[in-house]
Amino acid sequence: MLQMTLSAPKTITRGEVPEPRAASGQVVIKVVRSGICGSDIHAYYDKHPFISLPIVTGHEFSGTIAEIGEGVSGFTAGNRVTVMPQVFCGECLNCRKGRYNICSTLKVIGCQTPGASQEMLAADAKLVLLLPDGMGFDEGAMLEPVAVGIHACRRAGCVENKKVAVLGAGTIGNLAAQAAKALGAESVMITDISGPRLELAKKCGIEHTVNISERDLAAEIKNLWGGDGADLIIECVGLQSAIDQAINIGRKGSDIVVAGVFGEYASVNMGLVQDKELNLIGTLMYTKEDWLDAMRLADGKRIVLEPLMSARFPLSALGEAFTYIENNKDTALKVLIES
Repeated sequence: MLQMTLSAPKTITRGEVPEPRAASGQVVIKVVRSGICGSDIHAYYDKHPFISLPIVTGHEFSGTIAEIGEGVSGFTAGNRVTVMPQVFCGECLNCRKGRYNICSTLKVIGCQTPGASQEMLAADAKLVLLLPDGMGFDEGAMLEPVAVGIHACRRAGCVENKKVAVLGAGTIGNLAAQAAKALGAESVMITDISGPRLELAKKCGIEHTVNISERDLAAEIKNLWGGDGADLIIECVGLQSAIDQAINIGRKGSDIVVAGVFGEYASVNMGLVQDKELNLIGTLMYTKEDWLDAMRLADGKRIVLEPLMSARFPLSALGEAFTYIENNKDTALKVLIES
C-alpha cells in the first residue's frame, strides 16, 4: 500500500509498505479522509517540540473498517468510523483518574506512531468510534480538532454564561470559539491579524472579531464587556506575543487556557500572573466525553465545519498539500487528504 512519510524538514517521501493486519483487539481501517493539523505543520518544519522525524503524519482521519481482529465486538466490515488517536497505558495515575490524555507514556497516532498518511492503518478498537449516519468523511476527519476546542473550553470549568476571548482564528481558535458558543458562553470574541480568517470566523457564527493589527484589543474588550472584561481567555496561537497579550489583557482573577503549540521557548511575566492571581492552564487533546460532544454538536450543526475546508489533495500529493498551506497561510484552514 501507499505510505507517505515526512522524512526530513519539508520533505515528503513516497513508499510502498505491506498492508497491516488486525492483531487481537484491533481493527484495520481503510483511510478515506485525513486532515493536516497545525501540529503537522510544526512537524513539517521540524519545529514541533514532541514530534521527531521521520514520521508518518495524520492524526485526524476517518475511514471504513476493513478487518476486525480477535476479541473485537461492536463493529462490522464497512462501518464508517473515526479514531481517537491517543495510545495510553491505562495504568498510570492520570489514566486511573480518567485523564488518559496526559498519560505518563502517551503516544499519539501520527505524532509518535505512524498515522493516517497511508492507505490503511491498524488501531486498537477501544479508540474507534462509529460516525453518525448523516455525517460525511470530511466532517468525520475534523472531529479531532473539534474535540480539542471543546476540551480547551472545559479546562477552566463550565463556560456557560461566561465572556470568552479566543486569541487566534486558525482552525483550533475558530473551533474553540464555536465550541464556547455551543457550550453556552454568554459572548465570544475572536482575534487575529488575518482579515480572511476573521471573515471566516464570522461565517461560522462568531459575531465579535478583532483584527489586532488594526485595533487595540484591551479597548475592544472594554467596549464590548465593560470593566469586567473577559472571564476566560483561550490562547490558540503559540507565539510569545500571544501569551504576553493574554496575560496583559487578563483581568485580575481570570483564567487563561493555553491551547497553542509553542515551537520555541516562551517566557512568561510571572509578576503579572502572581499579582493578578491569574489561572494559567494548559490543555492537551481531549477525552472520549469531548469526542462524543464533538460528534453531537457537529452532527447537529451547532458547530459548522464546511466553511473551514480549504482544499483537498490526493494522498500521493501530500507534499503539494503542505506547499499549498505554506503559500496560503491566511486562507488555508483545513486541508483534507483523500486516500
